[in-house]
Amino acid sequence: MIHQPKEIKLNQIAEAISDKFKGKDQLTIYCGSNAASPTSSLEALTDAVKLYSPKLPFLKMVHILMQGPIPYTEPGLQDRIMTYSIFSGSQVRKAANEGRAFYVPCTLANIDSLIGKDREYEPDVVIFKVRQHEHTGEFSLGLSVEAMHTAIECADLVIAELDQSMPFTQGQSIIDNTAIDYLVIDERIKPVYEIPAPDFDNLSPEEKRIGELIANHFIKDGVTLQVGIGKIPDAVVATIRDSNYKDLGIQTELYGDGLMILQKMDIVTNRRKKANTGYSTTSLIMGSKELYDYVHLRTGVQMRPCGYTNSEETVRKNAPFISINTAMGVDFYGNVWADFVDARYYYSGVGGQPDFIRALNDPAYGVPIIALKSITYKGESKIVRTHPKGVSLTASSYDGVVIVNEFGIADLRGLTAGEKALAVASIAHPGFRDEYLKSIIDDPYFTKPRDCQVGKPHRNVVYYEGNVKLMNG
Repeated sequence: MIHQPKEIKLNQIAEAISDKFKGKDQLTIYCGSNAASPTSSLEALTDAVKLYSPKLPFLKMVHILMQGPIPYTEPGLQDRIMTYSIFSGSQVRKAANEGRAFYVPCTLANIDSLIGKDREYEPDVVIFKVRQHEHTGEFSLGLSVEAMHTAIECADLVIAELDQSMPFTQGQSIIDNTAIDYLVIDERIKPVYEIPAPDFDNLSPEEKRIGELIANHFIKDGVTLQVGIGKIPDAVVATIRDSNYKDLGIQTELYGDGLMILQKMDIVTNRRKKANTGYSTTSLIMGSKELYDYVHLRTGVQMRPCGYTNSEETVRKNAPFISINTAMGVDFYGNVWADFVDARYYYSGVGGQPDFIRALNDPAYGVPIIALKSITYKGESKIVRTHPKGVSLTASSYDGVVIVNEFGIADLRGLTAGEKALAVASIAHPGFRDEYLKSIIDDPYFTKPRDCQVGKPHRNVVYYEGNVKLMNG
């Protein structure tokens, strides 16, 4: 007889966990993430924890970025249910900075090393969303594959929340019904999360400049792209959209509306990719309803685990490869940080940024770009003399990255330490630039070319020469 998951309601989830693990004093639960966060199931489980009905072991909740309410992060629950977050949004960020949640630093390519068999966070339970195919009956992980296959394989109890609002995606999002123990079917299940589509007509002048610099200097016909979601990636997509590039490919950790637009316009064809020729590959999808309708049953967009999309081998196979990410800041030495503002203020996570940077440490394979505005909303420079003490780095001085902001490009690949400092300082905001350059030139610690001086072009620096005017620059 073919195995079928047992159907339960939301209020039966805690009982199913309690019955399975009688006598255990601690459980690790891995949760689906991002747009496919199983909010309703997690709310039902948290309600049971609060009521001690049933009495559950201490629960360790492990996941990457979650959307929507995360009820178990509220104060007073951490002695019964605790967050272990690999990448965080505002709720987990607040809890972590108040000592009520743990941040687990790990790149997306390496999540399997955390949650695999006999590893520190090997899950006992997995909770996630699925979409069922109307005709074949197959189940799809939909918008969030990331490390779900490893979690499902290792867990003793697999709970899937059935959500027909989620698109049925192709590729390695398919899971066998024999892998699911309980299928949660309940009219109270909250739908997947939608993110507004990019507003290409209202990008800031700084964002437009950055997009123009990247597209004009690094995008070529046939390159494979990895870009994140945000204003700066949107600006790059907008410039590509309005240009005449052909046969681009996509291999990314996160596929959003911008990449969909390029694929709809046949600017992205994936025909020149060496690995996964003919289709875009991603481990996560997040964006608008239009995006979700587009990827539903579409073979041209295929899901893969993040251990594959972010692997050095796959990235290098798809050379020439352009990776575009952002960061909190960069220092004179070429160090980049993204998960902390400073050592006392955790922000998000390293994500997949280091995966792509290290895969592209040989220029033969492509370009790892860090794109960021020159100053914060408070007017503080994002280019600083040294990185904040105690923060982790997503790129170190020995990683050859290319820094792009609204004032220009500093290609740090192959430069000496002194040349890196000059290049980075050369594209600082004008309110800081000359002071930075003079301090480097006057400091004997930095070994520099003999003829370097303020106002003179420095090696591997390209200044913005377009027509987009800054409001205050």
